[in-house]
Amino acid sequence: VDALPADGLAVINNDFEKIADRPVDNVRCIRYAVANPEGADYVARDIEYAPTGTRFTVVRVSDGHALRLNTRLVGECNISNLTAAVAMAQALGVSDERIAYAVEEIEQVEHRLSIKRIPGGLTIIDDAYNSNPVGSAMALDVLSAMTQGRRFLLTPGMIELGSEQYDRNRDFGRHAASKCDVAIVVGEYNREAILEGLKEGGMPEESIFTVASFAEAQQLLVSKSAPGDTVLYENDLPDTFK
Repeated sequence: VDALPADGLAVINNDFEKIADRPVDNVRCIRYAVANPEGADYVARDIEYAPTGTRFTVVRVSDGHALRLNTRLVGECNISNLTAAVAMAQALGVSDERIAYAVEEIEQVEHRLSIKRIPGGLTIIDDAYNSNPVGSAMALDVLSAMTQGRRFLLTPGMIELGSEQYDRNRDFGRHAASKCDVAIVVGEYNREAILEGLKEGGMPEESIFTVASFAEAQQLLVSKSAPGDTVLYENDLPDTFK
C-alpha cells in the first residue's frame, strides 16, 4: 500500500485482524467485510447457501446502495473475495448490471468448495483439496445451511499441522457435531482426535461411523443416504496416511 501512487486505491479485508487496524493515509482506502462490519465501507449481508450456489447482498455503507447477487460459489471465503471485487469494480465505474452478470458467470474451482447435484438426488459439496482449519470450518457452515435432507460429513481430517495436529482435528470434530447429522471418519490417522471432538460436541454415537478407506465410505454412504441429502467431502488424504 505504501508504494501506491497518489491516485491509487487500496482495498483491504476488514475481517483479517492483522491488517484491519493498519492505517492507510497515502491513498484512497476501501475496507470490506463479511464477519466484522464495524468500520467497513462495503459489507456482505443476507448470505443464503443453496444447492445451486449462494445469494448475497453487497451494501455500500456510505449511501446504503445494495446490490443483490447470485453466484455458483459457496463459503464465506468466496463471498469475501467477491465483495472485494464488487468494491473495486464500483470504484472503477462498472455498472451494477455488468457486476451481477460477472459474479453469476464465475465457474467453481474443482475440489475447493465446489457444489453439484448427482444422479440419485444427492447434493455434493466437494472440499477435498488440501483442507485447513479455517477452510474446513467454513465448509461445515455451508453444509449446515443445507436443510432439505440429512447432512453427511465424510472426512479423514487434516494433516501437516505440526504440534497442533490432534487439537485442531478434535476442534474440527467438535464443530462438526453441530453442523452435520452423520459423520463418517475415514482412516486411522486422525480418527481418535475427530471422534473425541464429535463426542464432546454431543453427536450421538449411532450417527458416527469409522471406515478404513474412501471405497468403504462410499459403500456406507450409499446405504445410509437418500434423495435430498447433502454430502460434504472434507479433505482427501494421500495413500501414505492410512
